[in-house]
Amino acid sequence: MIAACGQMEATTMDQAADVWEVVDRLAAQASEEKADLFVLPETTYPAYYLESAERYMQPDIERSANVLERFSRLAAKHALWLVAGFVEEDQDRIYNSVAVFDRAGTQVGIARKNFLWDCDHQWFTPGDTLSVFDWDFGNMGVLICADARVPEIPATLVNDGAQLIVEPTAWVNTSKIRRTYRNAQPEFMIRARAMEFGVPFVCCSKAGWEGKDLEYVGQSQIVSAEGKVLAQAPIGGEHVVVAELTPCDSHAAEIDNVLRQRLLSTEPPFRPDKPGAMCTVNLRKNADAIATQLEAAGARVARLGVADLNSYAPSRCRALDGAQVLIAQGRVLDDTFARTRAAENRVFVIMASEEAHLVLDPDGVISWRRVDWQDTLELDFGQADIKQFNPNTNLWSQRRVECYHLET
Repeated sequence: MIAACGQMEATTMDQAADVWEVVDRLAAQASEEKADLFVLPETTYPAYYLESAERYMQPDIERSANVLERFSRLAAKHALWLVAGFVEEDQDRIYNSVAVFDRAGTQVGIARKNFLWDCDHQWFTPGDTLSVFDWDFGNMGVLICADARVPEIPATLVNDGAQLIVEPTAWVNTSKIRRTYRNAQPEFMIRARAMEFGVPFVCCSKAGWEGKDLEYVGQSQIVSAEGKVLAQAPIGGEHVVVAELTPCDSHAAEIDNVLRQRLLSTEPPFRPDKPGAMCTVNLRKNADAIATQLEAAGARVARLGVADLNSYAPSRCRALDGAQVLIAQGRVLDDTFARTRAAENRVFVIMASEEAHLVLDPDGVISWRRVDWQDTLELDFGQADIKQFNPNTNLWSQRRVECYHLET
């Protein structure tokens, strides 16, 4: 099958009417490429930053029923399976949602964002189901943007039969350095998700600025089940990226009962009485010696083998139980899994054998490599006790175990 992503330049609420010309142009390009599946970004219409719920309800913004009708006609016009983000109204609530349409324009279903991000909390209600839909090529799982940061969500989709995961998104630039771009998902996390769960990912993002404060990183990408990036858009601009891929049954590792019970437990995650301290650690030592140094300084350390990083469950359970530092004994050629375990749990990860060779901070950023000149590194354990991706998004308090299906 051929998948296509229609990366869009961001629009503000005042520019919402301009969206329709853009999506029709992008869909026409996807159709010319013989795409079977066409994905548009999160909140394709009207914008990601709604300003307020009251602003969204103003008469210049089309209501969701009309938006769905427009998307239906778009899918039918170009004979495409269409997955597109929109704002869904349901009585007195609104949701950050995605609609799926078949080639005839029939609405197959709607998925709602489960793990809300930053300004989402100001107006959206989180969804309480995770969605897999039948389509021409098997079963399609749908998640939205920050949902991909929660490993239990894609795990649930593949457990429920997803052979392909589609992600409409608006990847926000998290770099604190002007004119640089960073977002963990296109950088390393989507590759890790595809490899771990053994299914392809089709991710469509936004680019450019939305207003003066919200910037996106673009980089819409199509990733094979082996973690190979088959096609990727640039950071900026409007683009259609296309790739041929094969949906497939997941080969995710089975989770043992002890880990599964912890992942699904309603027992609260560990919360420290006081923030963690600072420690200067000598990294020119073996894994056991490094762990001993850290524990002597008061750090909560969990020891793993490198193979344990290939599945989200071992690291997740250690983090839930309070680990600030994961020390993985062994060596790897690809740091994709290690970076993902650090970022999805907001913990430090140290890869070490005879001596350390990689240190990752709670954002998944590489803090130290063996080739660096210094022998020591100062670690602030308190960073790993702050489970905030941003001031409005809490890793632990937003876990919704009632939505997770982890039987296999």
